[in-house]
Amino acid sequence: MQRILRDTQAMLGGTFESYQAKVALIHRHFPPSIGTMYATPRNGQADTLEWWTELPGQPTRFDALAGEQQAALLERYQQRQQSLERLADELVRRGDSDGGESLKTLIGPAETQHLYSLNGEPVVIRWGADMIDATAPSVTPQPTPMAPSPAPVVAASSRSRLRTLTWLLPLLLLLFLALGVLLYLLWPLDRYWFNWFKNASGDVVPYACLDEEKRLPPEFVLIFDTSGSMNINIAATQEDEEWYFGMNEFRLMMLRNMGNERLLALETGTSRLEVAKDSVSRIINQLHPDIDTGLITYAGCGSPVTQGVFNASQREQLISGIQALNANDGTPLAESLVAAAELVDGRERDAIIIAFVDGADGCEQDQCQIAAEIAQNQPRLTINVVDVTTGGRSNCLAEHTGGQVFSSQDAVEITSMLAQASSQILNASHCE
Repeated sequence: MQRILRDTQAMLGGTFESYQAKVALIHRHFPPSIGTMYATPRNGQADTLEWWTELPGQPTRFDALAGEQQAALLERYQQRQQSLERLADELVRRGDSDGGESLKTLIGPAETQHLYSLNGEPVVIRWGADMIDATAPSVTPQPTPMAPSPAPVVAASSRSRLRTLTWLLPLLLLLFLALGVLLYLLWPLDRYWFNWFKNASGDVVPYACLDEEKRLPPEFVLIFDTSGSMNINIAATQEDEEWYFGMNEFRLMMLRNMGNERLLALETGTSRLEVAKDSVSRIINQLHPDIDTGLITYAGCGSPVTQGVFNASQREQLISGIQALNANDGTPLAESLVAAAELVDGRERDAIIIAFVDGADGCEQDQCQIAAEIAQNQPRLTINVVDVTTGGRSNCLAEHTGGQVFSSQDAVEITSMLAQASSQILNASHCE
């Protein structure tokens, strides 16, 4: 955690717990990238309000960004807001009015004076509808013989703002309620949240644990990253990767001959590819026997390789093929999403894509836009992302489709995360 700002200009109108509860509600339903959009308020020294975030990097105020950076940040903010609005409406539809209405207080246009960028990720401070101006003076009237001493009141400017808010808030609430009813009537939101496999509490229920025998099993496709960056050490950072692939072969050869420690560390030890092969092979052995597995791999920029769809009797063949994969060339993630989506229905039947990746598309395609189109055209298709880096550059795949993001550089943890990403399709040993 790092502090973004020590805030002497504002105070919370509610409790710290009420703010934390809203963020916790987001984290229960979304990848971390949406929950971390809202900085966490804390009580600092001398009871000064502080805003903290879990995101790494240097916080940069919106007005200090270049024009293109501002536009990209606002676009990402708007995408997160749309996802949050769908969740709020879905909670209301399920009967959780308190949770839905609580989240709706976070929905609105970006107040850029409260917006920061951390490595391109939007982070908002002073969020919520109940912030108080800490700089407003207080006036305590003198008591009179005819009446008890009145409580302190805020200055006229604050009173004016409060009267305006008192008038606006009911109107905004009615507007949001009307919008929620309209979306419920016109937009199949239930499909966006994968409710076919959810119980009343909203938890995902594995296919193996369902009682209805006539229900079709979900379709499943795995995108297995075989780009050249999968050959480097699992502990490599994004900076290491950019340094490594920013050199030509001659420079790399010279550094190897010189025994450069950074280069040797990247080219030796457990690679991302080894961890991916081991983790995926373990999970394939745990799939429910009704689940067929589609496999997509890379072959440089251009058309990805559709390796086929494998049933339960072919899993040994599938695992052997995965163990024999080599990594090289570029990262056509966007094209791979298109190929994977073509293997499943995603409209009348549920489908899951797991993207086991180490970053974003490297072939000048927009994987976020592709994911948004998939969400629109195949609303029962969910994309879960298992990222063996900490960059979060492919989180949008899950955000657009109601999926989850799992990110780590620890081999054991990655295997556990992949099991969570595959929870809907594992065998009966995963039923409670």
